[in-house]
Amino acid sequence: MTMKRFNAIAATLGAIICISLAVGLSSAVAQNKPMVRVSGQPCLHGMPTWEVLEQKPTNLPVEMKYMMFPSGPPQIEAMAAGEWDVGAIGTVPMMMASIRYGALMIGISNDESETNDLWVRPDSPLLKAKGANPKFPNLYGTAADWKGKKILCTTVSTGHYALSSTLKALGLKDNEVQIIQIEQGQAVAAFASGQGDILQMWAPFSYIAESRGWKKVSSGARAGAMIPGAIIVRKEYAEKNPEQVVQWLGIYMNMVAKMKGDHAWGTERLHKYFNDYCGMELSKELVAKEFELRPLFLPKEQVTLLTDPAKAKAWMTAIAQFFVDQGRISKEEMDRYVKNNCFIDPKFMESVAAKWKQ
Repeated sequence: MTMKRFNAIAATLGAIICISLAVGLSSAVAQNKPMVRVSGQPCLHGMPTWEVLEQKPTNLPVEMKYMMFPSGPPQIEAMAAGEWDVGAIGTVPMMMASIRYGALMIGISNDESETNDLWVRPDSPLLKAKGANPKFPNLYGTAADWKGKKILCTTVSTGHYALSSTLKALGLKDNEVQIIQIEQGQAVAAFASGQGDILQMWAPFSYIAESRGWKKVSSGARAGAMIPGAIIVRKEYAEKNPEQVVQWLGIYMNMVAKMKGDHAWGTERLHKYFNDYCGMELSKELVAKEFELRPLFLPKEQVTLLTDPAKAKAWMTAIAQFFVDQGRISKEEMDRYVKNNCFIDPKFMESVAAKWKQ
């Protein structure tokens, strides 16, 4: 199983994969429909926008252009430059975008706690021990096994959060291992060539790891970390175009509902998204795991998650604390972030939920 185009794209562009899928741009001008620039990644939460554009509906209130990025940091750099308006992203870069640029979290794309994970080769010494910390019975390896290991990791990401949560569960800190920054597509190739001892992945790259016979030794969920995905809007865009944000969000959530309600259809379309558009090679059996391992939430569920202090705010506060521990943000920045409700704004999802017919 290979990644026929993704490695080449990631290596060439590095910082950003920008694939424009502007559907009906000329008709948008003719019909005077506003254009919403949507960002995403080669992940489950990028599919809803892509699928809408594939269907080419003519009755939408807005037109859309899709821009795809390999991970959160380059996606946020592009947001800071004003290159996109809304999208889906991991909650670690979401938090950084809020602190640095005032970006708003307006929804939860999925629960990806189990699919931000860590992998080893079948002969790894980590596989000889399981449950070294009884509180985390599904973690493999002891602190001594992990200490000093070379870990291929996309840093400042949800995967990095899963890694750090794992180390913490074992009584270790990041500086007690060797973290090597690398993007996901490149990491698969590097690990296959013998580089590194441990590989940090997130879905769908996790399924590539599984298909190669590598073994999962941890995940966010197994290390006690809740890792939601985020639906994001650029601050300035939200202030100037609230109606368009709600319109786009309604379109996005309608597709999420279809994916959630029909896993067979969702698997078929997600398989096409990953293989034909993102340049991967994944079987439908592996793609089907997305709907087993990554729960999706409808608008009314979303409102509950966004407004319950024990849900989204608590999860994002924990992520902010992770960054304080990393020394990437100050305690003062975290305090301002938490004081501002972690920049979670439920009003757009509440508008969608109020009109929801499903």
